[in-house]
Amino acid sequence: MEKYDLLDVPHLIYVMDPMCSWCYGFAPVLHRLKKEQEGKLNFKLVLGGLRANTEPMDAENVVKTKQHWQDVDQVTNQPFDYSFFDRTDFIYNTEPACRAVITMRYLKPEAELEMAEKIQTAFYAGSNDVTNEVVLAEIATTFGIEEDAFLEKFNSDEMKEKTQQDFLIARRLQAAAFPSVYILNGHEVHLLCRGYRTYEALNMLFENAMKQINNPK
Repeated sequence: MEKYDLLDVPHLIYVMDPMCSWCYGFAPVLHRLKKEQEGKLNFKLVLGGLRANTEPMDAENVVKTKQHWQDVDQVTNQPFDYSFFDRTDFIYNTEPACRAVITMRYLKPEAELEMAEKIQTAFYAGSNDVTNEVVLAEIATTFGIEEDAFLEKFNSDEMKEKTQQDFLIARRLQAAAFPSVYILNGHEVHLLCRGYRTYEALNMLFENAMKQINNPK
C-alpha cells in the first residue's frame, strides 16, 4: 500500500524555497492550514530552486531584493534583519538550502518542513548565510543530527540528484511562482494558489477545491 500512497490518499503539496521571501511570509499561513488538515490529507513538500546564481548580487538585484523583503515585511509582519544588505559579494544561490531540507527528508523525515522553516528564520530574521554548508549543518544539529552525518549526506551525489528531482517536479507542476500550493487527488492535480495568500483566502480556495473533489459533476 505504501508504494501507491501518493495516488491512494489525497495530498496537500507545497512548493517552496527556503530563500524565497514570500515563502517565508507564507510560512504561518501554510503551517495553520497543514495543522487543521492533519489526519485528513497527507502532506508533500517540494523544493523549487528559486535561484541558482553563480555570480555575486549586483546593485540592481540588491535594490530589487530589498524591496521584496520590505513588501513581505509590510504584508505579513514576519521579522527581517536588514543587515543582510550590508554584505558584499553575496551569491544568492538557493540550491544548498533546498538540498539541506531534502537531506533532512532522508535523515529525519518528520523534521523536513521544520528544517525549511528554521533555515528561513536563520536567513531572514538572523542574517545567517544559509548558502554555507557549515551554517546548514548547525541548523541540522538542532534536530539531533550529528554535524558530520549531515554533511556526509548533504554532499553526496544522491542528495544532489534528489534536489534536482524536486526542481523538476516543481517545473512539471508549473509552479512559476513560490509559494505554490496544490491538492493531488489520484492522478488529478488541483492548483490552489501561486504566490502569497492570506490564510482566509487560501482556506476558501482549499474548501472550494475539496468540494469539487468530493462532489465531482
